This record gives sequence, C-alpha cells and structure tokens, in this order.
Amino acid sequence: MNRIYLKNPSPLRGEGRVRGETSPRCYPATLSPALSLKGEGVFNMVSGIAKLVLLAVLAVVATGCGKKEIDKPIEKFVNVTTAVAVKKDLPVAESAVGSATSLSVAQALDPNSVSRGTFTIRLPFPEHVARQLRIGQSVRLTSFDDASKAAAAQVKEIRPALNSSTQTMEVIAELPAGHAWYSIGSVRGEVIVNVRRGAIVIPEQSAVLRPAGSVVYVQEGDTVKERAVQTGLLRNGEVEILAGLKAGETVVVDGAGMLTDGARVKLREAAATGTAKP
Repeated sequence: MNRIYLKNPSPLRGEGRVRGETSPRCYPATLSPALSLKGEGVFNMVSGIAKLVLLAVLAVVATGCGKKEIDKPIEKFVNVTTAVAVKKDLPVAESAVGSATSLSVAQALDPNSVSRGTFTIRLPFPEHVARQLRIGQSVRLTSFDDASKAAAAQVKEIRPALNSSTQTMEVIAELPAGHAWYSIGSVRGEVIVNVRRGAIVIPEQSAVLRPAGSVVYVQEGDTVKERAVQTGLLRNGEVEILAGLKAGETVVVDGAGMLTDGARVKLREAAATGTAKP
C-alpha cells in the first residue's frame, strides 16, 4: 500500500511537506529515506518545473507496487520420533485367569505355613492351548491384587476333562515351597506355546489404523511415505509386521497419527524403546 500526502505546496516557489508510505518490497533501493517506510521529508519547490518533476516521482512511487509479490505458503513440519524395524524372536504367549486351590487358600490364611508348603493355582486354558502344554513347563503368575506381584511356577498337572460350557481344560500350576508369594484372589497365568523366529517388529504406536487398514510412515529424508502393512502379534508394546515392511527401514513412532503421505517431518529425540534407534 502507498499513500502520498502534499501539505500547503506553493504554486511556484515555497515550502511544502511530502509524506510517503510504501511497502518494503516496493523500490527499497531507489526511494529516498524521506519517502520510504512511512518517512517524512521537507522539499523546496524552486520552480514549476521542479514541482512537475516531484509529482512525476510521486506518481511512480504510487504505482510502483501494482504487481504485488505473492506470499509463499509457510511449510509445515511435524515433530516426530522414529524407530528402526528389527528382526527378533517373538514369543507367542497364551494366558488364563484362575484362582488358588482350596488347600492353597487355607495355607494363605496361615502366614506361618504359607512359605513352607507348595502353592497351587487352577488355570482354565482353552482346549487347543492346554493340549500344547507339557508337565514342568514354566508358568508366569501375576496377581490382580497387586500388579507388582509375580512368580515363576511350573505346570504340575493337565486334567483331561473338558468343561462343556467353557470348552476349557484345567491346568494345575505349582509354586514350589519357600516362596513368600501367594494370592487368594484371581491369578493370571501366562505360558509360552511357540516362538516366531526372525519376526519383524516395530513399536506399537507406529502402526496407525486407517479406514483402509493399518499403515506405517516410512521416513525418506525430511518426508514420509505412507505404506500399508499387515500386522500380527502384539506383545510388550511391540507389534509384529507380517507384510509391507522390511527390517532396517525407519518408521515414525510419536506423531505418526498426525501424518499423511508426503508430509514433511522434523526429528525430535528418538523414542525410548528397546527396538528404537534414531
């Protein structure tokens, strides 16, 4: 925007005041300080010719910004963290919720004997899981009363009778004598039934669920590429990738849900996960 003001100019000779306002982009090097950037100066009209010359200059200033420079849109960057897809052995775990046997409940009520005797838990596993277990297999026990309570027990017995209403088989897990851990409430038992060798895993939050399915955002310089993937097991904050991603590729972790294909990204401190690497 340009504005020109003339105050009390003399027809032939005298003093007047000119004030000009102009954009910094319009003639920044040719305007005198008196006419640029809301400057104000004093001029002397020596003659009618000088007046005409001055008016011509002012006309140039007034029309000099006819072609305005188009402002470029500000590029937006999303702050993200990244992790590298890695290969690792991924345990396949199954779990069941059970409770202590009657004998163990009685022992639990007697603090003097609980640490001397064994502690047994009934765990109703689905039939297809129970048939994969074996005597002596390790069972990880956790208490619902206290999440910090955990103990390693062993499978003592697999009862063949099938519960017709729940389609489960009862597995008895035994905690050896000498352990102070016990729980008379609900107990969660977890067993490892298989291990997937060389599974590709990434942090759970890297896999974003879209209407068309799960996608990840693979970093390519300062941009990302959206890629559809097929997910598998989810364990301990990591998700298995069955198809769509190779080991060694870098994916976005924090901020993945805000991205689209081709978005520009700026790296923050890397995610603190066991598989993450900046």
